[in-house]
Amino acid sequence: MKTKILAPIILAITALSLIGYSYSCWNGIHIDCYCKCDLIFTKATPWDNEIEKDVATTTTQITCDKDTIIVKITNAYPCYTAYINYTIKNIGNRPVQFTSLTIINPNPEALEITTTNHTGTVLGPCQTTTGKTTVHILQPAKQNWQYQFEIRICAKCKPKAYPRTIGFWKNQFAPYLGKPGNPQIDRETLENYLNQISSQSQVFEFTGTWKQKFQQAYNILEMPKRPTMLDKLKAQLLALWLNQVAGYAEGYTYKGMTAPEIIQGSENAILNGLTNQYEYWKNMCEGFNNLG
Repeated sequence: MKTKILAPIILAITALSLIGYSYSCWNGIHIDCYCKCDLIFTKATPWDNEIEKDVATTTTQITCDKDTIIVKITNAYPCYTAYINYTIKNIGNRPVQFTSLTIINPNPEALEITTTNHTGTVLGPCQTTTGKTTVHILQPAKQNWQYQFEIRICAKCKPKAYPRTIGFWKNQFAPYLGKPGNPQIDRETLENYLNQISSQSQVFEFTGTWKQKFQQAYNILEMPKRPTMLDKLKAQLLALWLNQVAGYAEGYTYKGMTAPEIIQGSENAILNGLTNQYEYWKNMCEGFNNLG
């Protein structure tokens, strides 16, 4: 169909489009019913590519349960493009991971639809993520016709993480160093944790082969037979760092402080030789690590 025929027609295409974002929540083989409403839309903003024309209209509405955005595109024409920016928030107390994306478009010859793929993204409690959906009207679209499409974003609740103690972390490194134990975390992941700490911490730096890095971390966690307060602080601080990079500290506070805040205070005390604060920050790190 030629553009010169469609362009002047106000009701060239009436596109009633529903974007339904649904998700299921499960833990093992159980249905976690309360998790059904953990994700909500907090914002849905439409806009389009019209500059000189003022013909087509795109509107959005978030439903009462806030898990669906209804999009209506009216008076559209070939080459018209509608955009919907949206924000999703996790209002629950568990991390939620997006698992899949499905675009249901029965008329791909008339509509080209793209959207942000959140698959793999994890939202902690109170965290948000943004995305954009694009609907482009193609030349073969019919006049005075109604098209529908649907987008489904699926997610699941992740088991609630919790901080681990020095003993837990020490026992993760020990078996890889020839000591007794059954590690719960694979070697590559553990090394990645140490690499992350090395790149972010001003106190710890793990170098050499993976085995050398593990030995360095184990020695800090093990502490000498007669440890100083600095030794104790470093051991608890390293365990807290490991909880932080592993995601086990997310959503927790101890005496009103988050893990990053305690880490910053502890490292500041060590770097500036504030010996009178060592015990305080050791206790803060230890208290957080024992929250689980």
